[in-house]
Amino acid sequence: MAEVSISDGGAVLTLQNGGDPTRFHAVWLRDNALDPETRAPGNGQRLITLSDIPKDCHLTSAEVDGDKVRCHFAPDGKETEVPLTWLNYHAYDRRPVASLL
Repeated sequence: MAEVSISDGGAVLTLQNGGDPTRFHAVWLRDNALDPETRAPGNGQRLITLSDIPKDCHLTSAEVDGDKVRCHFAPDGKETEVPLTWLNYHAYDRRPVASLL
């Protein structure tokens, strides 16, 4: 079962979903949100820029809800749901794979 925690004053979400934990920065999560105000339905085009995200963006809470992680952000009160499979696919905080050479 997946578990999430928040650290660094809301700057980082850590996902434990089997294997090594992966971390996601709050601004990255907010910038890559999949909701219709952030991404165009159908083609996924980004509808916001980094300048649209408050400079002091941070997570206030996060919880696993079935196959998604529900994230709550401050100071704008944004709430998003991110599929666990999407997070696992887009994890940028993985341990490097040893070279086979």
